[in-house]
Amino acid sequence: MDALIFAAADGYIDDASEALQTSPVYVSAEVGGASALRDELLAQVGDDSIGVAVFSDNAALEASGTEILGRLAETTTYDTIIVAVGDDLVAGSRVLDAGEAMQIANEAEAGADDLDAALTETVQGVQVAAEPAPLVGDGDAGGGGIGLGLVIGAAVLVAAGATVFGVLGARRRRARRARDARLPEPIGRHVAALRSLAREYAQVGAGGDAVAARTANDTMRIAENVEELFIRLDRAGGSQRGAAAIEVDDTLRKLTAALDRDYLLDILTHPHLWDDPEERVREVRDAVVAVSDDLVRNIKQVNARRGLHFQVSLDGLIGGRKELQEWDRAFQRASGDDEEPHQGG
Repeated sequence: MDALIFAAADGYIDDASEALQTSPVYVSAEVGGASALRDELLAQVGDDSIGVAVFSDNAALEASGTEILGRLAETTTYDTIIVAVGDDLVAGSRVLDAGEAMQIANEAEAGADDLDAALTETVQGVQVAAEPAPLVGDGDAGGGGIGLGLVIGAAVLVAAGATVFGVLGARRRRARRARDARLPEPIGRHVAALRSLAREYAQVGAGGDAVAARTANDTMRIAENVEELFIRLDRAGGSQRGAAAIEVDDTLRKLTAALDRDYLLDILTHPHLWDDPEERVREVRDAVVAVSDDLVRNIKQVNARRGLHFQVSLDGLIGGRKELQEWDRAFQRASGDDEEPHQGG
């Protein structure tokens, strides 16, 4: 099969989707050196089930990279999809660990000198990660059981479909990344909670709820990027880690409350039981996207050896909903902090 990178603007998604039916790589004519880049990516993708779609910044006027990724997942059958909009990369996979394709794309984007190199590195990273682990034993009862498990696992992934693209799967790298990240204790708890919530949203998304599916992917991406931020802060040294821990703790505490089973997840599964369900969903979705984007900016600031600047505050989200205020107070009491949470806008 093939690989894909894509951008959205009027007709861009349709053009990319159509092109990817016959070729694994689509590069918009608006991208400089489009022909050479397409040939380079085709050679790298080979026969692997990777779809790549590359677009200029203009595509972002109509859709985000994540939205484009979701649309392409629905209209193509690639195992993994890579999307470039301008110099921003996103990726998702049906066969890799939850969030792993996105992590590969983030690392390639952060470490490469230009977009062409980042795309090539992303494809290579996906190919390495997708290599199957060798099976132990040969054809006895134990081996047969392993084979049956693989078949059942594949069937489950296929049944889940594009709505959980990149969310389901084993967690091969989790233990290693947790050790590398050495997360401060409160942040480690938040990351674990986000991973658990991402799995629950993926299950709801498997039933056809596109908002839940997007939230699953975004939540896992936030968990991965929190780990990545602290890994890179450790490598850089300096005094920013402590300040980052305070800011990220506050943000993730509030975000986790909004994503919790008693709030957004319940709103998505029982909208008729809530006042203004669409407005509530929009509020939380806006917060999720803002936090995800801010974490990527923070990682880039660390890479460039610049001071961290946290632009997102979720005080308005907590302050605007009584039930979230009560959750925040309860959390702070459980944490030994009796001060009232800030309710500013």
